[in-house]
Amino acid sequence: MDPLTITAAVSVAGKAFEAIKKGFQIGRDFESMGKDVSRWMAAASDVDNAERMSKNPPLFKKLFAAGSVEEEAMAAYIAKKKLQEQRQELKTWLNMTQGPSAYEELLAMEGKIRKQRQEAIYAQQQFRRKVAEWIGIGILTICIVAFILFLAYLYGNKAYADTYKYVPKPYTKQQLIQQGKIFEKKYTTCRLMKRVKSRATNRQACIYKGGNKTYTLMYENNCPKKYKCVYNPGGTEPNIDDVIDSLNSIKK
Repeated sequence: MDPLTITAAVSVAGKAFEAIKKGFQIGRDFESMGKDVSRWMAAASDVDNAERMSKNPPLFKKLFAAGSVEEEAMAAYIAKKKLQEQRQELKTWLNMTQGPSAYEELLAMEGKIRKQRQEAIYAQQQFRRKVAEWIGIGILTICIVAFILFLAYLYGNKAYADTYKYVPKPYTKQQLIQQGKIFEKKYTTCRLMKRVKSRATNRQACIYKGGNKTYTLMYENNCPKKYKCVYNPGGTEPNIDDVIDSLNSIKK
C-alpha cells in the first residue's frame, strides 16, 4: 500500500472510531455499533498489512525507489501507532461499559475480519506483487543478456578489425588503360608498298605502310594488298638491304 492508501485507511478508521466513541457517550450498546466497529477493524487490518508489506518491499523498489520504500514504511508505522492508541481507548471504554469479556469478543471478531480480508484481498495483492516482480526480473534479465551480447558483438568486431588485412582487388583492364599502365592496341589499314625478293633464297618480303608512317614487314609469297595492322606512328621505312639480308639468312 502506498502512503495515500494508508492515509485513506487511517481516515476511515478515524471516522469509524469517532462514531464508536459517540455511541459509547450516548449509551448505545456494543452490538448496535457493529457496522462502525467492522469498518474500524477492516481499516486497522489494512494498516497492519501495509506495515508488514513495507518490511518486505519488492526487489525493484529496493533498487530503484528506495526513497518510496522508506516513505511507505514511515507512513505505515505512524498509522499503526495511531490505531494502537485508538485500540487502547476502545479497550478502556469496553472494560468500563461492557466488562473484560467484551474486549475479548472484539479481538475474536477482529481476527475473523483479518482472516477474511487476508483471503479476499491481501492474498491477491501478494500474488499481483509477485507477478509484477517476476515480470520485472524477466525484463531485467533480458536487458542484461542483450547488453552482454552487444558487448560481445562490439568485441568481435574489434578483434576482426585488428586482424583484418585489406587486400585490394585487381584492376580491370579498362582501369589499367586509364592509369596508363597498359596501352590498348590501335589498328590502322596497312597497304602494300613494295615487294623485296631474294634471288639467293627465292623468298619474298612484303613492306606495308599505314597511317602516320606505320611500317610493317611480312615474309609472304603471296602478299595481300592490305590488312589491319597495329598502329605504330612515326616509324621508319625498312631498309631494302637489311630486308634482303634477312631473306638470305632464312634457311631453305
